[in-house]
Amino acid sequence: MNNPMLSRMSRATDAVFSGEAASYSGIAIKSTGLVLIVAASAVITWLTGYATPTTTMVTAVMGLITALIVSFKPGTAGLLAPLYAILEGMCLACLSVTLAFISPYILVNAVMLTFGIAIAAGLVYARGLVTVNSKFMRITMIALTGVVLTYIAEMVLGFFGIHFPMLHDGGIVAIAIELVIIGVATLCLFMDYELINRSVQEGLSKDYEWYCAFSLLVTLIWLYVEILDLLRMLSGRD
Repeated sequence: MNNPMLSRMSRATDAVFSGEAASYSGIAIKSTGLVLIVAASAVITWLTGYATPTTTMVTAVMGLITALIVSFKPGTAGLLAPLYAILEGMCLACLSVTLAFISPYILVNAVMLTFGIAIAAGLVYARGLVTVNSKFMRITMIALTGVVLTYIAEMVLGFFGIHFPMLHDGGIVAIAIELVIIGVATLCLFMDYELINRSVQEGLSKDYEWYCAFSLLVTLIWLYVEILDLLRMLSGRD
């Protein structure tokens, strides 16, 4: 699950509109709403028995397409962000059903860790302990690009029967790589908070709140999936 927002920071100042300006409370409300949509979609998919491999594949592809559209056309976030949340909720339900059999607590732990990291990163950013400057963004983008390219290479080579067990077998190397990826996702959270802060400080349109909320949701879902994978590996080592 990759974060497609490779150029989101450069777009933060490209959509200044007239009318009511974006606010922190507006972004918080929209972000909370999107998270609740994801949760509701996941629960409904799980309870209705549609959490199948086919659903996983279809919703993952549709979710990626939706995310790319919003990434390149931020003005569509108000319409497509809820759709993305529904699709990702369905996809996460499918992933969660399988992992729930490994440990009854793995899903709860993953949710708690995800929001714990997000809250901690938010507090660190708010206190100014981390400055999201051009150097920070450049380092984060390089790391993010490396992760994305690894995902793509693994997927493409998989079509030819070439796999990399060391990335998912639960060994020391796989766990170390997963921790690095979680670290990169956390860096992306700081970029999300910077995007939110700039949007409010620069008086972007209230419609831009949807883009900020969407961007944050993409990172949270990515972080959740990677934490799920890490917990799966650790459970297998018990």
